[in-house]
Amino acid sequence: MRMQWRRLLGVGLFAVGCSRGSAGDAGPTLTAAPERGIAKAQAPAPPPGRTLMPTLDEWSSQRKEVTVKGSSALGCETKMVREYLRVSCRGKNDSGGTPTNAKVTKGGRGEALTFAAVGVTSLIVPFVEGTDFAADFSWTDKSHPLVVKWARGAPRPVVVGVFEGAKSPLDRALGSSGDKLCQCHKQVTRSATCDDLLGAPNADCERTYGNDCAMLLACSRGEPGAIPSCLPGYINAVTGGCFKQCGAGRPPCPSGQACQTDTQQAFCLPTD
Repeated sequence: MRMQWRRLLGVGLFAVGCSRGSAGDAGPTLTAAPERGIAKAQAPAPPPGRTLMPTLDEWSSQRKEVTVKGSSALGCETKMVREYLRVSCRGKNDSGGTPTNAKVTKGGRGEALTFAAVGVTSLIVPFVEGTDFAADFSWTDKSHPLVVKWARGAPRPVVVGVFEGAKSPLDRALGSSGDKLCQCHKQVTRSATCDDLLGAPNADCERTYGNDCAMLLACSRGEPGAIPSCLPGYINAVTGGCFKQCGAGRPPCPSGQACQTDTQQAFCLPTD
């Protein structure tokens, strides 16, 4: 059965605890094949206008990764083949923990698939216009929500997802030490520490919302209703942040950043 699952799911591992979507969603159908002594997986037809889930060969041949904020610190690989996003976490994260589980908490269209094996977690989800998806990824020492969004009517985001609370080179690009954000977290939540703070320090959020702690915290989490205003030459290219514009007629990106382009604009993003 191991080979059939690999072909259906397009991953280079046999995953223990495979599940589809959220509670109540139907999983892949298994039909008996007595003459061979195995169960054979049958892939369902894709929705109209969509493609079949990528094969293992397609995932393996895709060398380029897409940008998911916080994935590098957590040891996660991020790939897209056609409209499918795969996030696979292996080995140790930035604090020494190893992967234990991945669970869908929101969205997924009934098509999201999660996998867990010893030291490996993986998720595949369609990334199409209107996606509003979340999943909890766990390690032996912590957990981080993965949020994947693409607003209807908007161009496809260059940053396709965010591991909330995970360290990222994008945080350095956005500036700010985080002290004020921590103070606001304590003030709003009445918590004694910032251990459960979700969000990242952001100088543009601080400049835009000042001492309005509720809005500053919402901006740091990238909430749509709390987008920061940008200085001249910068644009809201990534949820919750302002990034330097680049491209024809504009100065090159700073060291350690590269010019990224979506369907409407070009801007600088960290390369590491």
